[in-house]
Amino acid sequence: LEALRVSGTERILDVGCGTGEFARMAIQRFPEMTIVGIDATPAMIELASAKLTGCSRATFQISRADALPFGAEEFDAVVCANVLHHLHDPHQALQECVRVLRPGGQLIVVDWCRDFWHCRLMHWWLKAVDRTYAAMPRLADLQSLAETLGLTVERADRFVAKPWYGMARVVAQKAVDGAT
Repeated sequence: LEALRVSGTERILDVGCGTGEFARMAIQRFPEMTIVGIDATPAMIELASAKLTGCSRATFQISRADALPFGAEEFDAVVCANVLHHLHDPHQALQECVRVLRPGGQLIVVDWCRDFWHCRLMHWWLKAVDRTYAAMPRLADLQSLAETLGLTVERADRFVAKPWYGMARVVAQKAVDGAT
């Protein structure tokens, strides 16, 4: 939420919204913001919808990240948090995110990061025991993917989230038409 460059009236897409916690925090901080959350898991959409019952500025729907049900350039920002490690084709999912992003809009990707030694161990363990796990990206991979999709990376860093999750964050901007 802190990475978003917003005035508070934007339309934001939360890809892989889970229980709707990002939407709850965003609407609490920016009551005029509109949040659309998508998740492939019906149970998560139910939880998110229940969490924000009565809030007309937050809507949720079932959708896959690699086939977003929106037109081109509908959102001021797209947030994709803790989703890519579940996707077998993160390039396709982020390409869809860029497609629905308005020129000048922000794409914010936050996910587990295999650059940390303990996350490399967790990567191999998850590959063995979790059928929903695909792969944990490295920060350089996320940066490269954003650049391949024509975005300008404004910020790329690693951090540790409590209790011990090694995370990567990439904040990128879609070019404004005609800009070089």
